[in-house]
Amino acid sequence: MITSVCDLGGTHCRIGQYVDGHLDTASVARFRNQDHASFAALMREYHARPGVAPAQRLVIALAAPVTGDVVALTNLDWVIDRQDISGATGVADVHLLNDFEALGHALAAPEMLQSHALQAGTPSGTGTRLILGAGTGFNCAARLANGSVVICEAGHSTFVAETDLDRALQTRISHRHGRCSNDRVLSGSGLAEIYLTLCDLEGRTPRHASSQQIVPAALAEDDELALRSCREFVRMLGRAAGDLALVFLATGGVHVTGGMANALRPLLVGPDAGFLPAFRAKGRMAPTMEAFPVQLVLDDNAALLGCHEFQAGLSLTAG
Repeated sequence: MITSVCDLGGTHCRIGQYVDGHLDTASVARFRNQDHASFAALMREYHARPGVAPAQRLVIALAAPVTGDVVALTNLDWVIDRQDISGATGVADVHLLNDFEALGHALAAPEMLQSHALQAGTPSGTGTRLILGAGTGFNCAARLANGSVVICEAGHSTFVAETDLDRALQTRISHRHGRCSNDRVLSGSGLAEIYLTLCDLEGRTPRHASSQQIVPAALAEDDELALRSCREFVRMLGRAAGDLALVFLATGGVHVTGGMANALRPLLVGPDAGFLPAFRAKGRMAPTMEAFPVQLVLDDNAALLGCHEFQAGLSLTAG
């Protein structure tokens, strides 16, 4: 059986094919969403490429809540219609699911994911596994011991301010959007907001306008405020990850993913990294925090694996 699998984020789309249960790595392609008029056009282009085989099933992971056959993306002005996609690709069996639901299904086989250990912890083979990600937006999902996946919209929970910078950032974002959510902070646009807030507090003229400019300047140590901004982002990500680990009691492991997390990898794993101290800083629960295994997921195809695991469950149910 050939299954096309797709990970559609707010900025990029990654598509590939599983053939008889194995990912055909030669089939994997990455597209910039802004280069295409619509998702249907993008999918039509992919399935017309040489070497892409006719698929019997198509599973699409979307960066949005999925409650029916028509889905509006959260961070992109696209509406995904299951019937339109079926018509564009010629695949009758089309399934839509939330992108973090797909990542939750990928945790059925965490050994298949390329990862870097941030904290060994004391893993529980039967414990809940949590995956969270910072990219164009922020969200998480959990895989329970019985194999079910719990999805949510954690990114739209309220950002908690603890430091003077946090409070200034919260005020800045709230004035513009009416409130300050974790999605507004733990994302590419959020890093830019952190940088601009620091510039305001320091009385500096901003040299950068986006995360695409801030991250390289920080990693090259070319701009002290850019580096501070990225370190603060890592701290805030660690704090949020710790909160979610407690909410789900993720004794099976915490998996961190997303474009921003991977772009800032040197600041997550270095000797001065602020992620783990912020993750563990939960007062009386500090010993519990140290017991959670924490992994940085480096695998770009994690959501594709999750789409495959999801469709494998469909096949078992049908069988």
